[in-house]
Amino acid sequence: MSEDRTTHADLDWWLEFAASREWMFAKTYAETAPHHYIVEGRTSGVTHEHVVRAARVIHTFGQPGRYYSLTKIYLVSPDGEYRWWTEDNHFTDTTLVNRATTELFYGVQNAPSTASGVWSEFDGVATTWDADHPAYDGEAEVHSVMLNKVRGTYPPHVLDLGCGTGRVLDLGLATPDRYAGADSSQAMLNMLVRKHAKVAAIYPMNVTDLLETGTFTDGQFDWVFLDSAVQLTDAQRAQVERIARLAVIEVRDQVWALKDVREATAQRLVAAGSGRREAS
Repeated sequence: MSEDRTTHADLDWWLEFAASREWMFAKTYAETAPHHYIVEGRTSGVTHEHVVRAARVIHTFGQPGRYYSLTKIYLVSPDGEYRWWTEDNHFTDTTLVNRATTELFYGVQNAPSTASGVWSEFDGVATTWDADHPAYDGEAEVHSVMLNKVRGTYPPHVLDLGCGTGRVLDLGLATPDRYAGADSSQAMLNMLVRKHAKVAAIYPMNVTDLLETGTFTDGQFDWVFLDSAVQLTDAQRAQVERIARLAVIEVRDQVWALKDVREATAQRLVAAGSGRREAS
């Protein structure tokens, strides 16, 4: 794992640094999307290291927002006056930071919320997580072969409990429009949304707390992925197995263990049907 961690000290640095820079007006977007920016090498006192650090702060502490059809991660200033964002494909490619006032909106603001209200131990490493945990050669194929044993007629609806940055989506094992992810790390969820903006649902909550809300029904998802680091009671684990219609996949880093729940699902359906007949 990288030694580079983003902390609240980095956020404090950015708030002071941003206030002390001279921001340039983006003349090209004067009419369509007025904003200012700072750029490495041209703005006094701004280096490449500064903008990369700023990008990591923005994506750690920010929130998804919409710019018409695009979803970006924006950090709002404590006084609510400004929001900052970057346009980089990779954090190490960042060369500039943009700033606009918060009263300007573009398109319907229907981006998912990633705010969990807590600081997770994974927030500080979210922006380096994917680089530090690359897929091994053939990983997608290995997991796909395993999942083919429990594949239904239609593309699977997937619930990913402890989803992190969305490895299941990264490997192409599910499509964003049929995927729901839950995690208590705001920054990890920001990374997921940054890569997979059309994700169907995001639940920024501790998994055990989420299960207690009764949000999910029996058989709602074909596959349920469960991070092995999530500590569940026997009752909660049984609940997860009921939520799954076909299988529960427990994930421990790059080692996945599949539990086929189709027989249990069929038994529940038979019991439910019998109960309805008796009631009538």
